[in-house]
Amino acid sequence: MATADTVHDGHRTPSPATLALLAALLLLLPPAVAAARHGRHAPFGDRLTLHPAGRYARPAAAARPPRLRLAPGGLEAYDPDTGARRWTYAREGHRPLQARPARGEAVAFWDDGLVTGTVLHDGALSVWHRGVPGAVRRPARGALHLLGPQPGAVAVVTPRLVTAYGTGDGGLRWHREAGPGCAFDPSRTARRDDLLLIARHCGPGTPWTSHLAAVSAAGPFA
Repeated sequence: MATADTVHDGHRTPSPATLALLAALLLLLPPAVAAARHGRHAPFGDRLTLHPAGRYARPAAAARPPRLRLAPGGLEAYDPDTGARRWTYAREGHRPLQARPARGEAVAFWDDGLVTGTVLHDGALSVWHRGVPGAVRRPARGALHLLGPQPGAVAVVTPRLVTAYGTGDGGLRWHREAGPGCAFDPSRTARRDDLLLIARHCGPGTPWTSHLAAVSAAGPFA
């Protein structure tokens, strides 16, 4: 998220008349500033809407995983008990391919290879974004997986790489390459306890053990 820096000129001191003029001008700025902020495009085309069910949810209720729906306009989250809509998250010009609910959060994989995490905390809604290497050209619908007990991590499988991010902040946890002459198959995965098993296609002559990769929230296995 971009931040504005204030730069001070230490070589000149404004005169009282100049300061008075600046103060008068500042009184006229709020409407113009508000209009500029209103017209500014949101990063990544985000449109976040917090509905009353999310704004006034009790902390314990808000922490429960929501029910998710992939709508034509984006991602919708509903209260698991009442069915009331908590929030809506859309990205202009893009659609979610897959979404997974987490504790008080939701992660989604989009058609441009972006992974997002939508977090509802204390009546405020925020979102993080991560670009997944190798997912822009060929995003796969079965590429998104939650790993480990919550909060755990979210893994994204692409043919050349498996990348894991923290669900709460999107921080990079680890990555695993398919290796020379090999490629992961995002459409062929299985779960065994806390392990995610991924099919891996390799060239002729490779041992059968090379055709399977196992990862967890803590990291990949050799």
